[in-house]
Amino acid sequence: MNIETLEKMRQMKFYGMHSAFQSALETGKLNDFTTDQLISHLVSSEHDERHNRKINRHIANAKFRYQSDL
Repeated sequence: MNIETLEKMRQMKFYGMHSAFQSALETGKLNDFTTDQLISHLVSSEHDERHNRKINRHIANAKFRYQSDL
C-alpha cells in the first residue's frame, strides 16, 4: 500500500510529500506521528518544496549578470 501511495504522490507531482513520506518510511518514524501530525508534516514538506522550486525558478529566470560561487 505504501508503494502505491508513493507512486501516486509522484504521479501527481507532490514531490515534497513523496520525499517526506519516503524518508518517514525508511527511518521508521511513521509510527511516531499521529494522523494530524503526519498530514501536517506532509503538507509542510510539499509547501516548502514548491516554495523552494519557485525561488530557484525565479533566480534562473532573473539572468543575473554575475553568478555566485556558493
